[in-house]
Amino acid sequence: MDAIYPIGIVAWFAQNKNPNTLFPNTKWQYLGENKTIRLANSNGSNVLTTGGADSIQLTEAQLPAHNHSFSATTSSFDYGTKSTNTTGAHTHGVNGEDSGSGGSNFGRGNGNTRTINGMHSAGNHAHTVAIGAHSHTVSGTTESKGSSSAINVTNAYIMLMGWYRVS
Repeated sequence: MDAIYPIGIVAWFAQNKNPNTLFPNTKWQYLGENKTIRLANSNGSNVLTTGGADSIQLTEAQLPAHNHSFSATTSSFDYGTKSTNTTGAHTHGVNGEDSGSGGSNFGRGNGNTRTINGMHSAGNHAHTVAIGAHSHTVSGTTESKGSSSAINVTNAYIMLMGWYRVS
């Protein structure tokens, strides 16, 4: 028996078999559930150590350096001078509190209001506004994304029963 199954050998079973029952007078230890085999150092210093996990959670430090900023600039365009249409001769009136003095000045008074029409007619006219050449620049940052969910890193596998002989 020791020649075929020396102490330290690993036996794999594709059925639920216990070598402690199959091979009387020997002692076997089960390797454990849900483990993947990884070969040890050549000097055997880390035999039977365990580690790893089926999922990981990335931290911000593990992501590549990046940003999500944006900016844009419109090209310069000269909109020139813009004009309003003519609407004919007109005047503008102003409402305000009347001081009661009969003058055309507003002042603190008795709460009476009246329209002062002391402005002269401007005649039929239009207005012009020079817009000129200009551009626009916008910039900003996008909103945060992500929820820090765990990432499954389980290898493709086949499940077997694994035992190693201890004595």
